Amino acid sequence: MSDAQHYRIYLCGGATCTPKGREQLLRVLEDQLWAWQLTSAVEVRISSCQDRCDYGPNLTIWPGPYHYSRLTPEAIGQIVERHLRHGQPVAELLYGEAARRQFR
Repeated sequence: MSDAQHYRIYLCGGATCTPKGREQLLRVLEDQLWAWQLTSAVEVRISSCQDRCDYGPNLTIWPGPYHYSRLTPEAIGQIVERHLRHGQPVAELLYGEAARRQFR
């Protein structure tokens, strides 16, 4: 990750995403950021509903926006490793076919 790059992550806190494991994903995300020493470069916030309820849990990364859906703890690890550390969006986890094609 470039020293100058900073990210803001919005983890969905809507009524559908929260019971689908948002708290576990938040813990995994915070643990990964700490392990990779990214806590000063990445700000994590809980957002209101991101209107992708059928595909939750969801998060959005800025700059972007990059919308990630159907998140699991393993997906969070990939997003931290590939997107946040190396600046490469994880195409297979992006919401929407057009977004996935853009990064293949």
